[in-house]
Amino acid sequence: MSRRAWLSRRRLAAATVLVTLVALAVPAALHVQGKRQAAAEAAALARQITAEVDRRAERESTELRASRSLSTSGRAMAERMRILTDCDSTGDQPSGPNGRLPASALCAIPGSGMLLRADAAEAWASLQEAFKETFGRYPCVNNGYRTYAQQASMHAGNPSMVAPPGTSNHGLGLALDLCTASDGVAGTSAWDWMDAHAPDFGWALPSWARPGGSRPEPWHWEYVASGDRVS
Repeated sequence: MSRRAWLSRRRLAAATVLVTLVALAVPAALHVQGKRQAAAEAAALARQITAEVDRRAERESTELRASRSLSTSGRAMAERMRILTDCDSTGDQPSGPNGRLPASALCAIPGSGMLLRADAAEAWASLQEAFKETFGRYPCVNNGYRTYAQQASMHAGNPSMVAPPGTSNHGLGLALDLCTASDGVAGTSAWDWMDAHAPDFGWALPSWARPGGSRPEPWHWEYVASGDRVS
């Protein structure tokens, strides 16, 4: 065999081997590439699923927070007109005479039976429903509306602490006192709740009655939403 023929055979054999190797390598490479692509697609899908789970969790968390908020002061405020169904708190409310409000203008609040002017009674009823959701009970109330005669009697017995008749918000049905041995004590959990949430329902502790005020009475709360209060 001539040298040229031998070289031709060698080249042919080498080419055959190369074609064979390529034929084997290409599917293997495609297989590896397919695995990598499948892995990348799976990772992308996992990220999408995780993101969707996170979004749903955030929505549920937001809805839960909103539900909890609504279950306290929000829900109580939304339902405030349904609490005292026989109490006419709509329309104009009487602003006096102090200590001589007509019986038709007054409503009893649940639990204590204390009287307040209709709009103040509705607001307080809503407040104490929210209070009850936190503490499992209504706040302890020992004073509400006072007639002129009642205010005069109390003032005579304790002139340094009780306002003269005709000058107190009690006589307008816009003030009440919490029990001085329990919920009316500043710093208790009940009082702290009142201090934080009562304004949401139109009730507030006057500056003079706050701890450190000119005449501290942390038990004395007034309905301020009406704008009828006196100092």
